[in-house]
Amino acid sequence: MQSKYIIRNYQSEDKPAAIQLYKNLIEHHSDIIYWQPGPESNWKNVYCVFYKDLMIAKGQLEAINIVSTDHSANASHLLFFNIKLHSNWEDDNELRNLLYKKVLEGAKLLKKKLPAQFPVKFCVGNFASEAKENAYLESRGFDHFKSLYWMRCKLNNLIPQSALKIPDISVKHWDMGTRVEELAYLQAEQGIWPDEPTNLEKLPAYKSNPFWKAITAFYNGEIIGSIMAWKEKQEDIGTIENVFVKPYWRKYGLASYLISEGLHYLKSCNLSKVQLLVETENESALKLYRSLGFETIKEEKRYWIDL
Repeated sequence: MQSKYIIRNYQSEDKPAAIQLYKNLIEHHSDIIYWQPGPESNWKNVYCVFYKDLMIAKGQLEAINIVSTDHSANASHLLFFNIKLHSNWEDDNELRNLLYKKVLEGAKLLKKKLPAQFPVKFCVGNFASEAKENAYLESRGFDHFKSLYWMRCKLNNLIPQSALKIPDISVKHWDMGTRVEELAYLQAEQGIWPDEPTNLEKLPAYKSNPFWKAITAFYNGEIIGSIMAWKEKQEDIGTIENVFVKPYWRKYGLASYLISEGLHYLKSCNLSKVQLLVETENESALKLYRSLGFETIKEEKRYWIDL
């Protein structure tokens, strides 16, 4: 195996080969989750396999969620990876093993740098249609922990404009430009998702996206609900993410209002469609998104093991 293939970290001259691998994948698969190599600072976490001059596989690692040392609730660090094989090699589990071993080694090195009081989950997400990748994960003992629907809304349709039903609420299209504002947002959000909190390292990644805004509802200066909206860097599509409303303020139509605001904002950015993710078992959220014009287009399955 070692003499037949060359495996190494991604380099700048590999861009054409990575593009060719991507073109091969989308030519042979209707839906596939493929990570771009990203900035140079991340190339140490990108592993490429070559057969002669052809890139036949790529594995990539990223710390999606790192729990800060002062977090008080039970939570886990989440390290995600992505492995994809050229269509001519997609039945070669020896090649998958080679690449998986490199990604796992990288994850174990990264684990040593994380706050040790929290466990680490080694995670991956593939579309449900990526049967060979998912079967491989299950053969290695990965547990399927949740599924997500990818939903999409066309902005050339009439966007429903919800009305706020609560007096004295202000809604701000927020740049969150100071550390104090960021901390206030994170504290509010962590009350909703204490087991998967956003932190000060992850927040700048959100904010780096084109047209990023937090559309946030306040009552007497307190954050009571929020969404994030932006344009994807590699695609001409908007994203709505991190939708939450504090429990006391639910059932008043606030989530509907914030999402409508997000849709109108992204339409003003000259985008024609918007996507979001929702857990397949979240019936109330699915009902809301469908009422706003979103349609389910595909399903993603997520797996993990303890690292």
